[in-house]
Amino acid sequence: MARSASALVAGFLLVLALLTLDAAQGQQPFAPTDPSDADALHAVFRQWRLEGEAAAEDPCMKRVWSGSFEINASIHCNCPAFSWCRITGLNVTGYRNITEIPLVLFNLTELVSLDLSNNNLNGLIPPEVGNLSKLETWHFNNNNLSGSFPHESSLLRNLKSLWIFDNNVEGLIPEFIQNLTSLTDLRIYGTKLQGPIPKKFSNLTNLEVLMLGDLGGNHSYFDVIGEWANLSTLSLRKCGLTGQLPNTPPNLPKLTYLDLTSNNLSGSLRLLLPYKNSSFIYIGENSFSERLPPEIVQQNVSLDVSYNRFVNGSLPTVVAGQKWPINYIGTSVDASGTVNSEILTILNCLRMKGCNGSSVTTGADHATFAINCGGKQIDYSDQMPTVFSEDLTDLGGAGFYVNTTSHWVTSHVGSDPFNKSAGIVNIDNILDSDMPELYKTARTSTSSLRYYVVGLANGRYTVKLFFAEIVITDGPGRRLFDIDIQNQNIRKDFDITKEAGGSRKGTNITQEVSVNNSILEIHLYWSGRGTCCIPYKGAYGPLVSAIKVARSQDPTISPPRAPSSDSARQDEKRRGVVAGIAALCIAAAVISSSVVYLWWKWVSLVKRPMA
Repeated sequence: MARSASALVAGFLLVLALLTLDAAQGQQPFAPTDPSDADALHAVFRQWRLEGEAAAEDPCMKRVWSGSFEINASIHCNCPAFSWCRITGLNVTGYRNITEIPLVLFNLTELVSLDLSNNNLNGLIPPEVGNLSKLETWHFNNNNLSGSFPHESSLLRNLKSLWIFDNNVEGLIPEFIQNLTSLTDLRIYGTKLQGPIPKKFSNLTNLEVLMLGDLGGNHSYFDVIGEWANLSTLSLRKCGLTGQLPNTPPNLPKLTYLDLTSNNLSGSLRLLLPYKNSSFIYIGENSFSERLPPEIVQQNVSLDVSYNRFVNGSLPTVVAGQKWPINYIGTSVDASGTVNSEILTILNCLRMKGCNGSSVTTGADHATFAINCGGKQIDYSDQMPTVFSEDLTDLGGAGFYVNTTSHWVTSHVGSDPFNKSAGIVNIDNILDSDMPELYKTARTSTSSLRYYVVGLANGRYTVKLFFAEIVITDGPGRRLFDIDIQNQNIRKDFDITKEAGGSRKGTNITQEVSVNNSILEIHLYWSGRGTCCIPYKGAYGPLVSAIKVARSQDPTISPPRAPSSDSARQDEKRRGVVAGIAALCIAAAVISSSVVYLWWKWVSLVKRPMA
């Protein structure tokens, strides 16, 4: 009897050990969820209408409500032996119907990870977030949250990853962020936050990824960058950085991606040589000067120095059939050793922001031109016959292409830091379009895409842009970008899918513009808005399917409108008035002539008898 009892106890202990081992390995937990955690999660999910038939289930037993990459509702639990399971992770992403953050959520005080990205959350960030003192990951990007950061956020001293981008939060960048020294991944862009960047950001010595951008307010300086031994991605696009780089730049030995675009940095490019082994170096739209260091021009480095007008020097000799992965449009760099004279003439026009009458002339046959962006040449012989030129050149992470036949240029800058970005995309089928082939391909960019037409006669032109969203075709992803023509913004946060009424549907924008320096410029660019990673990392930024430009006087493109009946009657009245005035003038002239003639005759008769 004693022997059987001992065997029973041993068996019980063995089963208990196996269940405990399963729990430790992430299998179904042995213990149920802590009652306070379960009550809080059920309350949150009821408000978000996520529970459905699972309302009575134990949260840590279920764990996953929706598990796709784009739409996710799941939790993580920590289930120690002989104790309640505690909810340590909450992921609810991709639900556009979720608009509020229930305050009861902040009763989940054991949370280590909270991801509420890509929903439709609005209103203020609740100060109760300070209750989550164990939080290490806090992502609430791609929402509509507004107001300033609550001071209670400063209590989150264990944060390692903080994503804020694509929201309407405002005010100064919170200074408390510089005290979150455990941070490894910080992303703040596409918001209404203002600079300057706090000076003690250099204290964030554990950073691996720092992406700041789209900051208004006061200037910042490069000394906010510290000696960050583990930093691989540094993006400070449009952050109000000003002044020269330090003579001894910070040591960033693991840096692979550097983006300082659209600031006011100046000085010599030689100060960037410590970062020459990065895969991407973007420093366009600044005030750098002096000679382009040949050491920084390499086949394995995408380099953008465009629109630094005082950068000069020449490009190193390139092997026949190859070209450097560099964009130097708008600089004084001498490319005569790497391109032919026709290309050089067009590039010089862009550099000087104009062409004289003899340098580049498109001629009357180029009064209309069109481009099939990202696709092959297409001829349309309908009532408006048009040839859409081929635009298939791979521009990599930085580059440009010059069409010397029609004198147009496409210029591209940008690459996602975490995934090779596709500059040309395509799809097999398009919905509801009478020109489907135009919309099946597109050129795209994660930063900036420009098209120029060079050598145009000055005057008025009609620009027509063709779009169809052929990448983000399902799920909650959103592509937003801005459009400028002739340096005038015509669309802010342009959403192709919304404009077209769905994905894979064509939509157009038509704009009348003036050309007064022989150059037409179309600029499509990303301002930090929209999703970043649906359906894959790098699916953001501008996308365009085709472009068509025509002289506004061309009757086949822009016929004059027939006058309305009111304006016609007004014209008739004006013509009647003019005719009446003309008749009176003629009558007056006849009467005056008759009077003069009669007077002359009378004088003659009077004088004759006297003779």
